[in-house]
Amino acid sequence: MMRVSVDAVGVLAPGLPDWETAMDILAMRRMFVPSSLEVPPPNCLAPAERRRSSPTVRLAIAVAEQALRQTALAPQDMAMVFSSYEAAGVITHQLCEALAGSREVSPTQFHNSVHNAPSGYYSISMNAQRAASSICRGEWSFAAGLLNAAAQAVSDQLPVLYVCYDSPLPSPMREVMPVVESIAIALVLTPNAGPASLATWELAIVPTRGAATWHEWIPSAWHANASARGFAALESLANPACTAIFLSLSPEIDLAVTRC
Repeated sequence: MMRVSVDAVGVLAPGLPDWETAMDILAMRRMFVPSSLEVPPPNCLAPAERRRSSPTVRLAIAVAEQALRQTALAPQDMAMVFSSYEAAGVITHQLCEALAGSREVSPTQFHNSVHNAPSGYYSISMNAQRAASSICRGEWSFAAGLLNAAAQAVSDQLPVLYVCYDSPLPSPMREVMPVVESIAIALVLTPNAGPASLATWELAIVPTRGAATWHEWIPSAWHANASARGFAALESLANPACTAIFLSLSPEIDLAVTRC
């Protein structure tokens, strides 16, 4: 069992352009209205780097920048944890086509195929030199990444930027991993509460309570996104009455997140 505080949040999803909109919907102050997502160009990337980066990289960095705007902490002072169901998206599809002999992959795009490409772009552009981890645990990636980020914050007594993101996959990969929407969540976690903290969470690993449950407002098309499971955790920030939620870590165990 451990405790961390949440100092900032970023959200990007269709109909959810920022944390303020997501917070109102989670707190039931407004209705969710589906719409297309326009990912803002990351400010930290130079124009040439933006062109070379993949949509997945731009999504992850854009949501990280959104969270950073809400905190006085500097990127250089934070460790980093990035997680995703499948971090390369369309680039992985292109590599599979290349292996099948039906196309070639540009060297400019090839470097985007590695799972830690988003954290690499981010750390270089922000001059963030502390530890960076890239997590993949399939549909359980949000909880696994959150657990990793919280453990680093507590053990190293450092703030940690946590980003979980998913971008659409083309067919036939989509039939195996049916991710059809771009969704990303970013959190700034600190080992101790401060004046700017939104809430303090207590995290514990517990026996599973069964399959993940979804709020009615969340479109069924989002259910395949590991990142979308993070909205359950965000509900405890938007609604103080929501004191405990459970995020699946595996078929056998959950990560219990309790607002203190």
